[in-house]
Amino acid sequence: MKKILLYILSIFLFISCKKEGSQAVLSGYQDGALTATATQLTLSQSAKDSVVLQLMWDAGKLSVSNGYSVEESLLQTTVQYALDADFSNIKKEVTVTSSAISYTTAVLNNLVIGFGLTAGESGNLYVRLKTTLAANTSSKYSNVLTLKITPYEAGSDAAYLYMASTDLTSFPWKLCARNKDGKYDGFVKVDQWYNFLLTNEESNSASVIYGSYPADGNQYVLSAAGDHWNLWTSNGGYLYIAANTNTLTWSETVVNSLSVVGDFNSWSTTATPMTYDAVNKVWTATITTTSAEQWGIKVLVNQSWSWFFGTSDEAGVCTLYTADANGFPYTKVGTYTLKLDLSDPQKFKYSVE
Repeated sequence: MKKILLYILSIFLFISCKKEGSQAVLSGYQDGALTATATQLTLSQSAKDSVVLQLMWDAGKLSVSNGYSVEESLLQTTVQYALDADFSNIKKEVTVTSSAISYTTAVLNNLVIGFGLTAGESGNLYVRLKTTLAANTSSKYSNVLTLKITPYEAGSDAAYLYMASTDLTSFPWKLCARNKDGKYDGFVKVDQWYNFLLTNEESNSASVIYGSYPADGNQYVLSAAGDHWNLWTSNGGYLYIAANTNTLTWSETVVNSLSVVGDFNSWSTTATPMTYDAVNKVWTATITTTSAEQWGIKVLVNQSWSWFFGTSDEAGVCTLYTADANGFPYTKVGTYTLKLDLSDPQKFKYSVE
């Protein structure tokens, strides 16, 4: 749409010059000016809910001489974040429609920890403004701000993104970045074409709300900008959702089955399927053993040996693996029910009853 508007504007200006004998000039497309409320920040968990940083800018205002008007939407402004001054490895891009963006201590801390800054150590975050008029024009860039930030260790608190209804009134599922690295995942049960948002709080006033924004081709990326679209699943049923807030990407994978394998069933991928209990949000399977499982058991996702739940350092917890690993302990002898609870992705839990 922006290209069409610009094309129409160009034709209009050409015809006007032809008829009137004067030249109309488009102005206001210029390097932006970026400022911050602070450039040296030592973050503290005790002030996690307070606004600690505001970025402000002037990206220019388009105008045309001879009294003609121009659509401001032709100008696209993006805030870019990197850990190197030449922006060879951009960590995050946020397309904005306002002239400022604010961060609470907790949000900024999670952001820079996800980028790779070390808790308790000062590190540099570089920020600049990218302004684009159209795909066939060169982008303009603002001055580069160097922010010296010392993040804090978030402790044992898990970093979550909450799957929210589009009106932000319900939060049925959540994703977790178990390593606090900006890479979130989790399992959800939704209908096909379910529309949702991802928020950093279970609140309709969450400070970060991710929606969707069209990228190249048919790809849609995460966007926290005010003009984002809804996110939606092209599939329905039980899904594995992954979201990366560093690269602003997300994906969905259909979980067609979970199946238990071990010595008790000769490691068959089909002999012991699990059944989903939608009311209690758990998977169950009946297992009959004649002796303790020497190698433990695994729960395969989609009957895959390269995607399964296996061993963990914590009793009653299993880990999701995509590489070789041992099974988790199973010592019961006789007929029991295995329950697998994936509703909280911080810890995938199991029990035997």
